[in-house]
Amino acid sequence: MSKKEIILQELNAMGYEPTEVESLGYVFCHEDKYFLYSPEDDDEEFLRIAIPQLYDVTEENRIDVIKALHETAYLIKYSKPVIMYTDSVWAIYEHKLVTTDNLSELLEHIIRVLEVTAFVFQKKINGEE
Repeated sequence: MSKKEIILQELNAMGYEPTEVESLGYVFCHEDKYFLYSPEDDDEEFLRIAIPQLYDVTEENRIDVIKALHETAYLIKYSKPVIMYTDSVWAIYEHKLVTTDNLSELLEHIIRVLEVTAFVFQKKINGEE
């Protein structure tokens, strides 16, 4: 079984029911937030999970967004908020998956860290340090 299949099986076992979205990966929901698992077909050891579309970026707010991104990235380990597709902030967690031992613990950790990243970014962008 491939690591992608093992990850999808574990997400299902955790109750997330990931759904394939063509060319993007697999979407699943946790506590009213959507997450995206994006497997790399040519690199099975690369694990990427994101919370897409946290915040819209416009020309008017771009400088404030970049500042909030920088402040959040400095505070949070493992996960980083980034601007994707020029107009949307995503929180992304990337990990080299050498083994699938303790995979459910790793996935829970990734989800928690992404939630914290989203929370801290929202605080920073709203000026609520």
